[in-house]
Amino acid sequence: MKRILPLIALVLLLASCSKEPPADQIKGSYNCEARLYTRYQKGGQWRDTVYVSRNNNSVLITKVDDNTVSVKATSKKWGDAVAESASCSDYNYEASFGSTGTLTTTSGHKYDADISGTVAYESHALSVSVRIKNYPNSGGKYILTWFNTVE
Repeated sequence: MKRILPLIALVLLLASCSKEPPADQIKGSYNCEARLYTRYQKGGQWRDTVYVSRNNNSVLITKVDDNTVSVKATSKKWGDAVAESASCSDYNYEASFGSTGTLTTTSGHKYDADISGTVAYESHALSVSVRIKNYPNSGGKYILTWFNTVE
């Protein structure tokens, strides 16, 4: 009986310790590289291309509640993508999030967007994807991504 009581106390102690919610683990400001994946037409053929912006890009993740964040991805070159209320899912080593939102281009045009991403808990490696379905002259492909490199 003397050995069981300390074991029960340890089990109760461990059970009372709760893991930090995913929104708390991924909130923060991240400096990033941004890439634009799109298409252009040449000679009547659609061609895939990618443009890279290494400077003046960031992602700000703010906690709304334990399982919800707001996301603002900013690129000085392409604009701001915002999701006010993105749901988080915990995968033990990272959290993923997703929501609909908007992209406001640097020229002031607004587009509906699907915004999703992941953040690793320990390394804080981040990837955010913003997909615009009806972006003009893109052949149906207009995807902005923000990511950081963690060493």
